[in-house]
Amino acid sequence: MKNRLHAFLIHLILSAVIAAVVMVIVFWVWYPAPLHEAVGVTGIFLLLMAVDVTIGPVITLIIYKPDKPSLKFDLAVVALLQLCALSYGVNTVFAGRPAFIVFSKDRFEIARASDLDPDSVAKALQRGNQAAIAGWAQPRWVAALPSLDPKRNQDILFSAVQGAPDWPLLPELYVPLAQVKEQILSRAKPLQELRALSGQEGGLKLLADWRDGKAKWLPLRGKVKNMTVLVDPVSAAVIEIIDIDPWSASANL
Repeated sequence: MKNRLHAFLIHLILSAVIAAVVMVIVFWVWYPAPLHEAVGVTGIFLLLMAVDVTIGPVITLIIYKPDKPSLKFDLAVVALLQLCALSYGVNTVFAGRPAFIVFSKDRFEIARASDLDPDSVAKALQRGNQAAIAGWAQPRWVAALPSLDPKRNQDILFSAVQGAPDWPLLPELYVPLAQVKEQILSRAKPLQELRALSGQEGGLKLLADWRDGKAKWLPLRGKVKNMTVLVDPVSAAVIEIIDIDPWSASANL
Protein backbone atom coordinates (compact mmCIF):
# COMPACT_ATOMS: atom_id res chain seq x y z
CA MET A 1 0.00 0.00 0.00
CA LYS A 2 2.89 2.34 0.74
CA ASN A 3 4.23 1.92 -2.81
CA ARG A 4 0.79 2.64 -4.25
CA LEU A 5 0.47 5.86 -2.27
CA HIS A 6 3.95 6.90 -3.32
CA ALA A 7 3.10 6.32 -7.00
CA PHE A 8 -0.23 8.10 -6.55
CA LEU A 9 1.42 11.19 -5.05
CA ILE A 10 4.09 11.37 -7.77
CA HIS A 11 1.44 11.10 -10.49
CA LEU A 12 -0.74 13.67 -8.73
CA ILE A 13 2.11 16.18 -8.39
CA LEU A 14 3.10 15.79 -12.05
CA SER A 15 -0.52 16.20 -13.14
CA ALA A 16 -0.93 19.28 -10.95
CA VAL A 17 2.20 20.92 -12.37
CA ILE A 18 1.03 20.36 -15.95
CA ALA A 19 -2.44 21.64 -15.06
CA ALA A 20 -0.93 24.76 -13.46
CA VAL A 21 1.04 25.53 -16.63
CA VAL A 22 -2.10 25.09 -18.75
CA MET A 23 -4.09 27.34 -16.42
CA VAL A 24 -1.50 30.09 -16.72
CA ILE A 25 -1.77 29.92 -20.51
CA VAL A 26 -5.57 29.92 -20.45
CA PHE A 27 -6.20 32.66 -17.88
CA TRP A 28 -3.24 34.96 -18.61
CA VAL A 29 -2.85 34.54 -22.36
CA TRP A 30 -5.99 33.29 -24.13
CA TYR A 31 -8.60 34.61 -21.68
CA PRO A 32 -6.97 37.53 -19.83
CA ALA A 33 -9.06 38.80 -16.92
CA PRO A 34 -11.85 39.66 -16.90
CA LEU A 35 -12.58 38.11 -20.33
CA HIS A 36 -12.71 34.60 -18.86
CA GLU A 37 -15.85 35.69 -17.00
CA ALA A 38 -17.34 37.47 -20.00
CA VAL A 39 -16.98 34.32 -22.12
CA GLY A 40 -17.90 31.93 -19.31
CA VAL A 41 -14.96 29.55 -19.58
CA THR A 42 -13.93 29.52 -15.90
CA GLY A 43 -16.27 26.92 -14.43
CA ILE A 44 -16.05 24.48 -17.32
CA PHE A 45 -12.28 24.69 -17.58
CA LEU A 46 -11.67 24.28 -13.84
CA LEU A 47 -13.97 21.25 -13.79
CA LEU A 48 -12.04 19.80 -16.73
CA MET A 49 -8.73 20.37 -14.94
CA ALA A 50 -10.00 18.86 -11.69
CA VAL A 51 -11.19 15.70 -13.45
CA ASP A 52 -8.03 15.35 -15.51
CA VAL A 53 -5.72 15.91 -12.54
CA THR A 54 -7.47 13.40 -10.27
CA ILE A 55 -8.56 10.57 -12.59
CA GLY A 56 -5.05 9.57 -13.72
CA PRO A 57 -3.52 9.39 -10.23
CA VAL A 58 -6.55 7.50 -8.90
CA ILE A 59 -6.19 4.87 -11.64
CA THR A 60 -2.49 4.65 -10.80
CA LEU A 61 -3.39 4.06 -7.15
CA ILE A 62 -5.67 1.20 -8.19
CA ILE A 63 -3.42 -0.62 -10.67
CA TYR A 64 0.03 -0.02 -9.16
CA LYS A 65 1.85 -3.19 -8.09
CA PRO A 66 5.68 -3.11 -8.05
CA ASP A 67 6.00 -6.72 -9.18
CA LYS A 68 3.39 -6.54 -11.93
CA PRO A 69 4.98 -7.53 -15.31
CA SER A 70 2.86 -5.11 -17.36
CA LEU A 71 3.16 -2.20 -14.93
CA LYS A 72 5.15 0.07 -17.27
CA PHE A 73 2.74 -0.57 -20.12
CA ASP A 74 -0.29 0.06 -17.91
CA LEU A 75 1.13 3.33 -16.57
CA ALA A 76 2.03 4.42 -20.09
CA VAL A 77 -1.55 3.78 -21.23
CA VAL A 78 -2.95 5.75 -18.28
CA ALA A 79 -0.61 8.68 -19.02
CA LEU A 80 -1.49 8.58 -22.73
CA LEU A 81 -5.23 8.60 -22.06
CA GLN A 82 -4.82 11.42 -19.57
CA LEU A 83 -2.78 13.40 -22.10
CA CYS A 84 -5.38 12.82 -24.83
CA ALA A 85 -8.16 14.06 -22.55
CA LEU A 86 -6.12 17.12 -21.62
CA SER A 87 -5.28 17.84 -25.27
CA TYR A 88 -8.93 17.60 -26.29
CA GLY A 89 -9.99 19.96 -23.52
CA VAL A 90 -7.23 22.48 -24.21
CA ASN A 91 -7.99 22.42 -27.95
CA THR A 92 -11.66 23.11 -27.22
CA VAL A 93 -10.78 26.00 -24.93
CA PHE A 94 -8.35 27.38 -27.52
CA ALA A 95 -10.99 27.23 -30.27
CA GLY A 96 -13.41 29.14 -28.06
CA ARG A 97 -10.94 31.85 -27.07
CA PRO A 98 -11.74 35.54 -27.72
CA ALA A 99 -9.86 35.97 -31.00
CA PHE A 100 -11.03 39.55 -31.53
CA ILE A 101 -12.71 42.33 -29.59
CA VAL A 102 -14.61 44.20 -32.26
CA PHE A 103 -15.91 47.75 -32.20
CA SER A 104 -19.18 47.77 -34.12
CA LYS A 105 -21.41 50.82 -34.42
CA ASP A 106 -21.68 51.87 -30.76
CA ARG A 107 -20.18 49.02 -28.72
CA PHE A 108 -17.49 46.39 -28.48
CA GLU A 109 -18.29 42.73 -28.97
CA ILE A 110 -16.26 39.58 -28.27
CA ALA A 111 -15.68 37.42 -31.34
CA ARG A 112 -14.64 33.91 -30.38
CA ALA A 113 -12.45 32.02 -32.83
CA SER A 114 -15.03 29.24 -33.14
CA ASP A 115 -17.82 31.73 -33.96
CA LEU A 116 -16.08 33.51 -36.85
CA ASP A 117 -17.71 32.93 -40.23
CA PRO A 118 -15.28 30.68 -42.16
CA ASP A 119 -16.25 32.07 -45.59
CA SER A 120 -15.66 35.60 -44.36
CA VAL A 121 -12.31 34.55 -42.88
CA ALA A 122 -11.30 33.13 -46.27
CA LYS A 123 -12.33 36.35 -48.04
CA ALA A 124 -10.33 38.47 -45.61
CA LEU A 125 -7.21 36.35 -46.05
CA GLN A 126 -7.55 36.38 -49.85
CA ARG A 127 -7.65 40.17 -49.77
CA GLY A 128 -4.64 40.32 -47.48
CA ASN A 129 -6.54 41.99 -44.64
CA GLN A 130 -3.96 42.00 -41.84
CA ALA A 131 -6.54 43.18 -39.29
CA ALA A 132 -8.44 39.90 -39.76
CA ILE A 133 -5.56 37.61 -38.81
CA ALA A 134 -6.27 36.09 -35.40
CA GLY A 135 -3.32 35.79 -33.05
CA TRP A 136 -2.33 32.80 -30.96
CA ALA A 137 -2.22 34.78 -27.76
CA GLN A 138 -4.39 37.61 -26.47
CA PRO A 139 -7.37 38.90 -28.50
CA ARG A 140 -6.83 41.59 -31.11
CA TRP A 141 -8.73 44.87 -30.97
CA VAL A 142 -10.31 45.76 -34.32
CA ALA A 143 -13.38 47.47 -35.75
CA ALA A 144 -15.99 46.25 -38.22
CA LEU A 145 -17.11 48.67 -40.94
CA PRO A 146 -19.77 48.28 -43.65
CA SER A 147 -18.68 46.65 -46.88
CA LEU A 148 -17.96 48.88 -49.87
CA ASP A 149 -20.44 46.70 -51.77
CA PRO A 150 -24.04 47.79 -50.96
CA LYS A 151 -25.40 44.40 -52.02
CA ARG A 152 -23.07 42.64 -49.57
CA ASN A 153 -24.32 44.89 -46.77
CA GLN A 154 -27.90 44.02 -47.68
CA ASP A 155 -27.10 40.31 -47.69
CA ILE A 156 -25.45 40.59 -44.27
CA LEU A 157 -28.48 42.44 -42.88
CA PHE A 158 -31.02 39.89 -44.10
CA SER A 159 -28.94 36.86 -43.11
CA ALA A 160 -28.21 38.29 -39.65
CA VAL A 161 -31.94 38.67 -39.01
CA GLN A 162 -32.26 34.94 -39.70
CA GLY A 163 -29.48 34.08 -37.24
CA ALA A 164 -26.40 34.18 -39.47
CA PRO A 165 -23.21 35.98 -38.33
CA ASP A 166 -23.45 39.76 -38.08
CA TRP A 167 -20.68 42.36 -38.50
CA PRO A 168 -18.54 41.42 -35.45
CA LEU A 169 -18.15 37.84 -36.72
CA LEU A 170 -17.24 38.74 -40.31
CA PRO A 171 -13.46 39.32 -40.55
CA GLU A 172 -13.80 40.61 -44.13
CA LEU A 173 -15.16 43.82 -42.54
CA TYR A 174 -12.35 44.26 -40.02
CA VAL A 175 -10.13 47.34 -39.98
CA PRO A 176 -7.53 48.55 -37.45
CA LEU A 177 -9.12 50.18 -34.42
CA ALA A 178 -7.23 53.43 -35.04
CA GLN A 179 -9.18 53.84 -38.28
CA VAL A 180 -12.42 54.47 -36.37
CA LYS A 181 -11.03 56.83 -33.74
CA GLU A 182 -13.61 59.56 -34.38
CA GLN A 183 -16.49 57.11 -34.31
CA ILE A 184 -15.33 55.66 -30.99
CA LEU A 185 -14.99 59.12 -29.43
CA SER A 186 -18.42 60.18 -30.68
CA ARG A 187 -20.05 57.08 -29.20
CA ALA A 188 -18.07 56.90 -25.95
CA LYS A 189 -19.86 58.14 -22.85
CA PRO A 190 -18.59 60.05 -19.80
CA LEU A 191 -17.72 58.22 -16.58
CA GLN A 192 -20.35 60.19 -14.64
CA GLU A 193 -23.00 58.25 -16.53
CA LEU A 194 -21.35 54.90 -15.76
CA ARG A 195 -21.11 55.78 -12.07
CA ALA A 196 -24.79 56.64 -12.05
CA LEU A 197 -25.65 53.39 -13.81
CA SER A 198 -23.53 51.13 -11.63
CA GLY A 199 -24.54 52.75 -8.37
CA GLN A 200 -23.37 49.68 -6.45
CA GLU A 201 -20.42 49.51 -4.10
CA GLY A 202 -18.54 47.01 -6.28
CA GLY A 203 -18.95 49.05 -9.44
CA LEU A 204 -17.97 52.29 -7.73
CA LYS A 205 -14.81 50.64 -6.39
CA LEU A 206 -13.78 49.65 -9.91
CA LEU A 207 -14.17 53.28 -10.97
CA ALA A 208 -12.49 54.78 -7.91
CA ASP A 209 -9.12 55.20 -9.66
CA TRP A 210 -10.66 57.09 -12.59
CA ARG A 211 -11.51 60.76 -12.40
CA ASP A 212 -14.07 62.31 -14.72
CA GLY A 213 -12.43 63.40 -17.94
CA LYS A 214 -9.60 60.85 -17.66
CA ALA A 215 -11.53 58.15 -19.50
CA LYS A 216 -14.75 57.43 -21.35
CA TRP A 217 -16.57 54.15 -21.72
CA LEU A 218 -18.39 51.89 -24.13
CA PRO A 219 -20.30 48.67 -23.44
CA LEU A 220 -18.75 45.27 -24.20
CA ARG A 221 -21.11 42.46 -25.10
CA GLY A 222 -19.85 39.11 -23.82
CA LYS A 223 -21.02 35.56 -24.35
CA VAL A 224 -22.41 35.12 -20.82
CA LYS A 225 -21.61 38.43 -19.14
CA ASN A 226 -21.46 41.99 -20.43
CA MET A 227 -18.70 44.36 -19.33
CA THR A 228 -17.35 47.86 -19.95
CA VAL A 229 -14.39 49.11 -21.98
CA LEU A 230 -12.61 52.28 -20.84
CA VAL A 231 -11.07 54.35 -23.62
CA ASP A 232 -8.84 57.39 -23.67
CA PRO A 233 -10.98 60.53 -24.23
CA VAL A 234 -8.43 62.02 -26.65
CA SER A 235 -6.75 59.16 -28.54
CA ALA A 236 -9.60 56.62 -28.26
CA ALA A 237 -7.01 54.02 -27.25
CA VAL A 238 -8.33 51.16 -25.15
CA ILE A 239 -7.33 51.52 -21.49
CA GLU A 240 -8.84 48.45 -19.89
CA ILE A 241 -11.89 46.24 -19.47
CA ILE A 242 -13.76 46.49 -16.18
CA ASP A 243 -16.33 44.10 -14.75
CA ILE A 244 -19.39 46.33 -14.88
CA ASP A 245 -22.46 45.40 -16.96
CA PRO A 246 -23.90 48.78 -18.04
CA TRP A 247 -27.01 47.23 -19.59
CA SER A 248 -27.87 45.28 -16.46
CA ALA A 249 -27.18 48.33 -14.31
CA SER A 250 -29.44 50.57 -16.41
CA ALA A 251 -32.23 47.97 -16.28
CA ASN A 252 -32.13 48.06 -12.47
CA LEU A 253 -32.54 51.81 -12.24
